Amino acid sequence: MGFLVVLFVYGCFIEPNGIKIREIRIQSDFFNNPLEDKIIVHLSDLHLSGFGKNEIKILSMIDQIDPDLIFLTGDYIKWKGDNKPALTFLSRLKAKHGVFAVMGDYDYSDSKNSCLFCHKKGSKNPTKQHSVIMLRNSLHEINIKGKKIKIAGIDEGYEDLDDFKGIDTLADKNSLLLVLSHSPLAFGQFSPRNKIFMFAGDTHGGQVKLPRWLFKLLGYEKNVKYNYGLYSQGEKTMYVTRGTGTSHLQFRLFCPPEIAVFRFSP
Repeated sequence: MGFLVVLFVYGCFIEPNGIKIREIRIQSDFFNNPLEDKIIVHLSDLHLSGFGKNEIKILSMIDQIDPDLIFLTGDYIKWKGDNKPALTFLSRLKAKHGVFAVMGDYDYSDSKNSCLFCHKKGSKNPTKQHSVIMLRNSLHEINIKGKKIKIAGIDEGYEDLDDFKGIDTLADKNSLLLVLSHSPLAFGQFSPRNKIFMFAGDTHGGQVKLPRWLFKLLGYEKNVKYNYGLYSQGEKTMYVTRGTGTSHLQFRLFCPPEIAVFRFSP
């Protein structure tokens, strides 16, 4: 009984706040060309209800990393929660070549205020609360070392890539395509012949480390297929992060929150 109490206290109050930096080194002739020696930070599933010590800690950790790019893959707020803490957090993010993001289902849970992530209140003009580039079924191009890099964002709930301006055809041998998606299930929409690197979240790694069969029994398809980590099929690759926050219950067990840091090397 005492052991269960210790696990409960640890899962509720210690592990959810024990944010780890997870370093992933990618060695690939295709990917490392423009990104060689560059650093990408990937954040997801913050589920912020306020802006306090934990958020300041995350921002400080990112500042120390000094990333070239920051990618965010959705769920910045609690369900139908206040988006002000999230907007404050986004306003503090900075990276040499930009900060790019997509929205998650929680971000759309308050439909009235979801537009404030992109626009001024009561206006179609872009927000000035932060400089994050929100990719809502859209594409942005940047230039690093004289080479073009395409960054595409798949909006939450967008399941048919054929309708997304032919995003599946954007992957070619002449430029690097990085894809942001809240749901990892979008990975299956790309052909194994597409040379892409996708960043996704949504799963939280399950929040509790469970066997695959149990996730299947519970009906969590995304956790069965893409619970956490690197996945490759043919030419395409995806990383699914555990994220930094929690949903439903503030509880993690043997599945600590993380900031994913990618280093591309020859």
